[in-house]
Amino acid sequence: MPLYMGCLLLTFPGCHRQVSPETEQYLQTLLNRKDYFALRKELQLRSDEISKDKLLYLTAFVDNAFNRNAASANKIQQLLQPDARQLSDSAKSALLQLEEDNYFKTFQYALAAAVDSQLIRSYRHVLDSAGYADIQNTSLITHGLSSIPAQQITITSDASFPWKKDKIGLMEIPVRFRDSTWSCIFDTRANISSISAAYAKKLGVKMLGVSYREGSGATGNSFLTSLGVADSLWLGSVLLQHVVFQVMPDEILYLAPVDFQLNVIIGYPVIASFREIHVFRNGAMTIPVHPSGSTLDNLAMDGLDPIVSAIIGSDTLCFQFDTGATSTDFYSNYFRKYKKDILAHGKANTIRTGGAGGVVQQEVYRLDNMKLTVGSRPATLPGVDVHVKPIPGNPENFYGNLGQDLITQFNEMILNFQDMYIDFK
Repeated sequence: MPLYMGCLLLTFPGCHRQVSPETEQYLQTLLNRKDYFALRKELQLRSDEISKDKLLYLTAFVDNAFNRNAASANKIQQLLQPDARQLSDSAKSALLQLEEDNYFKTFQYALAAAVDSQLIRSYRHVLDSAGYADIQNTSLITHGLSSIPAQQITITSDASFPWKKDKIGLMEIPVRFRDSTWSCIFDTRANISSISAAYAKKLGVKMLGVSYREGSGATGNSFLTSLGVADSLWLGSVLLQHVVFQVMPDEILYLAPVDFQLNVIIGYPVIASFREIHVFRNGAMTIPVHPSGSTLDNLAMDGLDPIVSAIIGSDTLCFQFDTGATSTDFYSNYFRKYKKDILAHGKANTIRTGGAGGVVQQEVYRLDNMKLTVGSRPATLPGVDVHVKPIPGNPENFYGNLGQDLITQFNEMILNFQDMYIDFK
């Protein structure tokens, strides 16, 4: 559920500090670009150059991006007190969208639904058509879930289970529903776990009687889907309860070019609840009872999408992180930024990109032996496709999508949603 902030320059009257308008505008630009890592760093260095309200506003977004949802919600509540501050309607709308995201990611569906209703009722005049349509669609989800208990997880000891690649290279893990165990795709970019309609019936997923539109990031196509809830499921010794699934038509999850049916996809809300997961190249995954700390701070969230900071050459760039992608690709903004070098060293090609909803053909340049560093370890990707044109439905706030070709270079990946970092060993 994306946050539509546009290019707002938000003002906060009534503050009594000596501030720099240039600094406030620069920091707002970082937020508009969703450069959360740079914004966090600049706020630490320049907090005395901005008003107290502006600092509170920006840190609410930073807290949200680094999975400190309760802290973010607290700052939003301070800013939205009617007798405490006066904000523009654009600022209020942006904060309410952030508040809805905080509630949804902490499974407080009724509170999220109330915020969506408030946005639809009172803020249509400050939202563009796409943003308003997205909130209306999101409202169908949150209202459909409003009576559902929060997702719960029980981890009593270190858990371990195997993973494997299926015939098209996707990571699959064994998930037990009642008395049967099924292979399910492990996908950090799936905003909500998904299941085909046939499997939802087979596995006893409770249907909620609500439908809404969903889109495929790979193709830009949209389609109608439904909601359901699994009372419980197990990953090894880990118990999850009240797990939400979007229930999708079987044909949407069928990849015709490779004759492959996707059945169950375990997405971000489940994966993040583990707090920390270790993925080993030898085919094992483990979930520790006690996550390990780190100061890497290279993982952030853009809504429900994981974002990782990577070093390429002398630049530090932000990428989406996708265990459900077999390979890494770079977006057209990377092509525009490094066009001269790409034209000199890349090889033009046309590829077919597939996902839920279909397959599209796209023009790319192939770069061989792409070097980058994520966490504490450098890596070399044998080949990366750089898109020449924007991918439909992808606003390209980031420079690409890192996939399994990065992960499987190392013996171990640590994915931590408590201290927000990714590292490799």
